[in-house]
Amino acid sequence: MKIGLILPPQVNIFDRLMANSKKYFRVEEYIADLPLWMQEQLFVVREIILQSHPDIKEAIKFNIPFYSLNGLLFYISRYKNKEFVLGICNGAKLPDSHQKLKADAKQKFIRHWTLIENQEPDYKIMAKYIESAIQLNLIHKAFSQVKNK
Repeated sequence: MKIGLILPPQVNIFDRLMANSKKYFRVEEYIADLPLWMQEQLFVVREIILQSHPDIKEAIKFNIPFYSLNGLLFYISRYKNKEFVLGICNGAKLPDSHQKLKADAKQKFIRHWTLIENQEPDYKIMAKYIESAIQLNLIHKAFSQVKNK
C-alpha cells in the first residue's frame, strides 16, 4: 500500500504538485531531473518561448517553470515521466486550427499541448500558438490600460 500526503479537496492542483515533489529554485534544476527525451524537447520549447519576445520572464512558480509577460503565459509540467505539457494560461481564448490544445474540465481558461516520448512535436506550429498567446496578453494589457483611463 502506497502512503502519501493527503490534501483537502480545496487545495489547488499546483499545491498538490508541490506536496509530493522536490523543491526547485531554478528552471535548470527542474530540467535536470527530467528524463533525457523530455530534456531534449523542453530545451526546444523553452528556446521558442524565450526567443518569442524580449520581455518574457522565466521563473519557478508552484514548483514548475512559468513564463510571463503582462501576466502568466505558459507553464511546463511533467506527468508521471510519460509526458509533459505546455500549459497555455489563456489557451481557451486562442484559435486551435490544428487541434493541438486539450482542455481539462477543472481549468476554465488553460489549455495544454501534450508532448510524449518518440513523437517530436511540430515546433513551427507550436511557435505560432506561442506567438498568438503572447499577442493575446499584449492586446489584453493594452485594452485594460485604455479601459482604466
